[in-house]
Amino acid sequence: MKFAHMADIHLGATSEPRLRELEMETFRRAFEECLEEDVDFVVIAGDLFHVNIPDLSVVKEATKVMMRFVETGRRIYVVYGSHDFSPNATSMVDILEEAGVIVRVGKPSTVNGMLRPEVVVDRRSGAILTGISGRKLSLEKESFKHLDREYLASFKGFKIFLFHSALDDVRKSGERFEGIASTDLPEGFDYYAGGHLHRRIEYLREKKIVYPGPLFTGWGIDLENTVKGERRGFYIVEDGAPRFLDMTAFEGVYEEVDATGLSAFTLNERLRALASRMDVRGKVVVMRVFGELSSGKTSEVEFASLREEIMKRGAIYLHLNRSQLRSREFEGQAVVSDDVQKIEEETFREFSKSRKFEEGRLNTEAVALSKSLLQQLKVPKMDGETEGDYEARVRDAAIDVLGIKDLLRG
Repeated sequence: MKFAHMADIHLGATSEPRLRELEMETFRRAFEECLEEDVDFVVIAGDLFHVNIPDLSVVKEATKVMMRFVETGRRIYVVYGSHDFSPNATSMVDILEEAGVIVRVGKPSTVNGMLRPEVVVDRRSGAILTGISGRKLSLEKESFKHLDREYLASFKGFKIFLFHSALDDVRKSGERFEGIASTDLPEGFDYYAGGHLHRRIEYLREKKIVYPGPLFTGWGIDLENTVKGERRGFYIVEDGAPRFLDMTAFEGVYEEVDATGLSAFTLNERLRALASRMDVRGKVVVMRVFGELSSGKTSEVEFASLREEIMKRGAIYLHLNRSQLRSREFEGQAVVSDDVQKIEEETFREFSKSRKFEEGRLNTEAVALSKSLLQQLKVPKMDGETEGDYEARVRDAAIDVLGIKDLLRG
């Protein structure tokens, strides 16, 4: 038996045209590799798309890729990721399943108060697959508490469990996430196909738990880590043994510039000199500029000219991280991080400290709710969607996140 394990593909995550091309090209190459490797099937452990209703041009190209694979008699098995999941609308994952492109495993049902995720058998290999989908705010953790483990243990054969949850066992120092323990996963499976953690992990102890990490990554801290040398790809699993296939789509250049004590004028000179000597042709450039200027404003730093020069020298893309650059005139809370998601989280945390919420849920989950609400507000307007329909969709999603639907009805 031979299968492929992918996760956290996040198609449509980047809006930059060249990175979007590379993203889809990598997805296409990954499935071509699967055919060359003659795998029996592919599992995707969540976050196939970056939002639950993505740009239809992205869906169109992804569907072409997956249909070429499916038309050979093979199947693609998926679970929802936290980005695929929608509590109040049909997800693109559901639409693709209805069209016969993918198969969603682990659809939940309840028997005698216990959760029984649907089990499917791969017709080509005989493999047994089930799992638990990821949800917003890591709410899938509750599902593991009520899992009918005896029911799952009754199935005999090569068994694969798909899940989209962080694992407490592999938490690094400084990492903060809501996770599950390896003991929360059901016993007796031959392979545990993980998703959600954006780094490659082989936790081959009592349970064979594997995370492939993102297939591409063209945004945030993931882009930075790729440029620094972290490899991206997926696993081929043959007779239970995982083998990583490197699909890294680009090489990169990473530079840090400490502006502490510099004037805006001097910083501009330093950035121009740096741009003139960097080897950027055919590479993605990530530049982090930080520190407190001795004089001048951050708005006087000529980042537009810097971008123009680096792109003129043949770079694929320039990602500028200047969230920690400030002038002495700046007042307020400085959030120190090079991760956009962490910046958002810290900003919400500082804001919540200064507010007293009447409703208990808002008081205890202010940060998580704020992050989830922001994610819904980031959802782009779809092709052909009217302004009214777009506003209604975003409003309904926000109401659902806040849990005030019944209140508004009253």
